[in-house]
Amino acid sequence: MAQNRELEKLIQIYLKAETDIINEIGRLRSRGLIDYHAVAALERVQVILRQMESDSWEYVPRMIEREFYVANPAAYTRAPGRTPMEHLAGYQSALNLTADQQDVVQRLTTALMAEITEAATTSMTTIQDALIGRTAPDLYRRVGLEQVAVQQAVGRGVNQSVPAFVQALRREGVKAFTDRAGRNWSLHTYCTMVSRTTARQAEVLAVLTADPEQDLYRISSHGTTCGLCAPYEGRVYSRSGENPEYPPLSAAFGKRDPGGPDTLANTWLNIHPGCMHALYPYTEAGRTPGEIQQIKDFSNPKKNPFTRDPRTQKQIDAYRKKEQARNTWLENYRQWERYRVTLGDKVPKTFETFQKHKRANDEKYQAWLRAFREANAIEKYSRLRYNTDGTVVVTDRWVAHRSIPSNYRPNAVLETRFPGQQVDRNFYDGQGRLVKQIHSGGHGNPKQHTLGQHGEHAHVFSYGEDGTIIDRETRDLTEAERKENGDIL
Repeated sequence: MAQNRELEKLIQIYLKAETDIINEIGRLRSRGLIDYHAVAALERVQVILRQMESDSWEYVPRMIEREFYVANPAAYTRAPGRTPMEHLAGYQSALNLTADQQDVVQRLTTALMAEITEAATTSMTTIQDALIGRTAPDLYRRVGLEQVAVQQAVGRGVNQSVPAFVQALRREGVKAFTDRAGRNWSLHTYCTMVSRTTARQAEVLAVLTADPEQDLYRISSHGTTCGLCAPYEGRVYSRSGENPEYPPLSAAFGKRDPGGPDTLANTWLNIHPGCMHALYPYTEAGRTPGEIQQIKDFSNPKKNPFTRDPRTQKQIDAYRKKEQARNTWLENYRQWERYRVTLGDKVPKTFETFQKHKRANDEKYQAWLRAFREANAIEKYSRLRYNTDGTVVVTDRWVAHRSIPSNYRPNAVLETRFPGQQVDRNFYDGQGRLVKQIHSGGHGNPKQHTLGQHGEHAHVFSYGEDGTIIDRETRDLTEAERKENGDIL
């Protein structure tokens, strides 16, 4: 199938947005984390995300409707003197599509824009939290859908007022940029994935709605494919799930409700997110009885189980090579992002320039490596940090027994896990002085340590003018201390 130009344009939009944000944070780092610089940076990030969403509203409906026009060429008439692509770029909102097809376009557009809005919003709040402080988790998906519905009703894109949008989320809290499976996604990789998935769903639905009487469909076969798709490609499936000689299409696409019917409405409309396999109508007409039986046997999961990987070793190696090239590009891009955020304008503003020096492994690239290592060492002890669950980030962990120093690295959280002993933590202030110890138990002496539920307690140190310890208070843990050390209590 011809490349979907709208999809490729969307991917360019996502990548540009993420690159612009990284450059913005890099510029902020170069200028110093000063309050008014941070506020200005957030405002510019809002503009970047607003532009990304506005551009997406232009291309998403066109991308989805284009799939229906490709699958249903009779649904439009080419204007005289215009190329097919010029006509596709200038059509007027799918007037020739059926009511059902228009409904599908609308639902897919709304769902995809909700995903893009969700990604943009969580990116915005992640950056905002990093600059002005951490907040609690929320349900940003619901707010995203509400914003999409409201903005569609008034005929404009989402996030026309980003501060109000962020405030709507902030009322219920903001979580880190993670998907529902708990995995971290970047802005452009997440938006690209959901856009590719939606484009393929639109293509599948366009094929399935072209002829209501058609029941049998074949999933395309690719020379290089992943292990998830390989067992399902090339087979013929029944859309209704009622043809006893072919497996239901839901067997390949998976069921939204595992206990529900084998109908198209109960499927995900693709094998997995980002899947590039296509669907084609299948007919037995014009085939010999032997060919028909061979296709039936190949499609039958009892005779050809879905658990069997049909790929040859050569096909597996080709797929791995393709994925390795893709992963290498992504790893290099992520490295550039980290270096831009950490080193600011000491690193090129474009990924292409950074990649050129990395490939050459020249002195500039070696200098960036050294600077990044040095900056990370400084950053590690720049301030007290917290994990997304509210527990404190441990900077150092000792497992071999040794004395606890009263002076150490500034802002360090030193955790001791000595053999046969409880886990304890030692907190140091900005001057490197030991100011607090959190003990997770009573050192095996419950009669002496009666604080807490299991003997857990805290020691707080006070210092004199000469810098020596003059007092050590023993007390119970506060609620805040219990939360930030909840992983060892």
